[in-house]
Amino acid sequence: MKIGILPGSFNPVHNGHLAIANYLAEYEGFDQIWFLITPQNPLKKKDDLMDEQFRLQLLTKAVGDYDKFVICTIEWEMPQPSYTINTLQKLRIMYPTDTFELIIGSDNWATIHRWKDYQLILKNFKVLIYPRRGSDRIQLHHPNVRLCKNAPKIEMSSTVIREAISKGKNVRFYMPAGLYEEVINSGFIQPEKVEEEEELTNDSVVDDNLVTE
Repeated sequence: MKIGILPGSFNPVHNGHLAIANYLAEYEGFDQIWFLITPQNPLKKKDDLMDEQFRLQLLTKAVGDYDKFVICTIEWEMPQPSYTINTLQKLRIMYPTDTFELIIGSDNWATIHRWKDYQLILKNFKVLIYPRRGSDRIQLHHPNVRLCKNAPKIEMSSTVIREAISKGKNVRFYMPAGLYEEVINSGFIQPEKVEEEEELTNDSVVDDNLVTE
């Protein structure tokens, strides 16, 4: 099988993840898209991560019974922090009859030089780049790398969703049905504290809804 590896913390999963994966599965010739749910990205702070079992629970519900989507937790059993080169090499050993292509956004492509042994990834694996903002300026000069020009450009991120929820915004339509409520009820994202300001003069206007950044 030809398998596309879509890595991410999915913290939380949102409709952008699913729309991109759906497009790639149906239009780019993949037999399956594997959601490689990572316990920790070496380039990101672990403090921002929700519980991994909860993230897996949300992702499982989001994927549903679509037979071209598979959830892969192989990195949970590997030394931390996890590195993509190690994961891809292990997958190739475990599934020798399958071919794997790494799927990353154009924003990640811009920083791939910071990845561990990125030269080995480019030498030994195919890489598909899906478009994000500014992707029309991408320069590709490697035979194993291709740009998925027609994929939908969806400017949505888990970071934006977490920040919105912490500020009391209702972003239920950014996520598959029912998942927004689960995140709210989980308590993993706490609302920002409202800072109370002291009245300085009788003419002062005090905004009790000021949000501490």
